[in-house]
Amino acid sequence: MVSERVLPGGLNSRGFSAAELLVVMAVVGLLSATAVPFMITYWRSATLKAGAEELAAGLNRARQLAVSQSRNVCVEVVANQYRYRLNDCAGTIQTAPGTDGNGYYSISNNIGVTTNQNPIFGYLGAANPGATFTVTNPQGGAARNVVVSVSGRVQVE
Repeated sequence: MVSERVLPGGLNSRGFSAAELLVVMAVVGLLSATAVPFMITYWRSATLKAGAEELAAGLNRARQLAVSQSRNVCVEVVANQYRYRLNDCAGTIQTAPGTDGNGYYSISNNIGVTTNQNPIFGYLGAANPGATFTVTNPQGGAARNVVVSVSGRVQVE
């Protein structure tokens, strides 16, 4: 028969005591409780940043469409969605993959979009007029601006 080994120092018990496990659980719980608010703040700001960058990509796509087709493209914002209209803001609606039946693009995570005016990109890529889009996260109400300059440059602020 094999005899039971005695651990060095005369200890022959194995595992952790209930008190040790309770201390570890308390430390893990305390760290989790302090980290959750920071994680929520990060998640909201990352969602807002992603929405602003998604809108900036859509504006750059409209600019590229205007240059590639040598025509004006208006970016129209209606009810937290945007769409492209060809020639001017009353022109033909551009439909493409990713749009709904009326040609609208929606930004992920219910991010809100408003603008002071609808920019029209010309065949050289310039925007007339320039515009400022406000992107708003409905959770917390934080906002970022996406600016279209008269030169056509799209910038997230």
